Order: sequence, then structure tokens, then C-alpha cells
Amino acid sequence: MKKIRVILIDDERLAREELRRMLEGYPDFEIVAEAANADVALQLIEKHQPDLLLLDIQMPCKSGFDLLEMLQQV
Repeated sequence: MKKIRVILIDDERLAREELRRMLEGYPDFEIVAEAANADVALQLIEKHQPDLLLLDIQMPCKSGFDLLEMLQQV
């Protein structure tokens, strides 16, 4: 069975660590990358083509909603 490829996107390192810890118990998920902001996340999404984004909505500079709009333009 193919694993679900995940990118964690949150400006808070501790939040990303908690998400990583929570997903450890689910072998069907594979975390392929992490990003602390929308610009880095966009690059990682293009590179890794994940199946799932775990995305913080409130981030400085560009929000999670801004990132989703950027993805629609790609």
C-alpha cells in the first residue's frame, strides 16, 4: 500500500514537532518535508507533490489561505 505523503506547515517549531509526534503512530503516513512559512512551503509542495498538507492558517507575512491561493495559480 502506498503511503500518504505529508508536508507539515506551521511557523511554530513546537507545533510541527507535535504534529510529527502524533503521526508517528500511523504507519500509512510519511512526512516528506516541513516548512515554517508559506514561501518555503510552496517550493516544497512543488518539489515533493504531497498527498496531504497539514497547514497552519495564521502565520506571519502570508497566511495558510494565502498559500492556498498561490497553489491555485501554479
